[in-house]
Amino acid sequence: MIMLADWHPDIIEFIISKMQNPRILRFLIENSEDETIRHLAKEKLNFIPLTDTEIDMYQGIANYKTMPGLGGFPERAIKEAEEKLKTGGTYSVHNAEFLTGANISVCLTKEFMDAVENNDEYDLRFPHVESYSKEDMEVYNKEWHEIGDVRKWEEKGYDIRVYRRIKAKELWNLINICATYSAEPGIFFIDNANDMTNAKAYGQQVVATNPCGK
Repeated sequence: MIMLADWHPDIIEFIISKMQNPRILRFLIENSEDETIRHLAKEKLNFIPLTDTEIDMYQGIANYKTMPGLGGFPERAIKEAEEKLKTGGTYSVHNAEFLTGANISVCLTKEFMDAVENNDEYDLRFPHVESYSKEDMEVYNKEWHEIGDVRKWEEKGYDIRVYRRIKAKELWNLINICATYSAEPGIFFIDNANDMTNAKAYGQQVVATNPCGK
């Protein structure tokens, strides 16, 4: 199980990392309002254009549609030829086996879900380590892996860098589209889990779960 928080700057790439359906990636490119989503979906697509010979061949097959009674090609072959001519080539996915053996899930915070409900923008952010002093970096290297929550890190007084802002609903829709057509990513309500876990009694917190734990 690999999990990433909804506030992480790489969350969009993470969400589409296991998408292997070129049609869904094309749908995201054509319909998403967010430029980064469109860009990353386009990067994941591989397109091989038709050669001149292939164009002539598919056009010859498609022409039989206008010549009934002359025999020729079955309807499925004609439809495939028309689709090839329409798209102009063949779409596939780069690195289709990436993370094949893993389950991936997004850790959803209350802040994110509130932003979805209110149609607000949401900050993708991370500790601004580039601006840290030597002393701050020593603290970061020692403590970040134990805290792991950018909100708590900011509460401690350390600088946070906002890499970009995104409409929360765009990110929410992306999660749902990818989950519908590839069963990835899952979702884990991390704040709810920490509100209800008995681990609090031991000064601990939930940072992830196995697939069955969701």
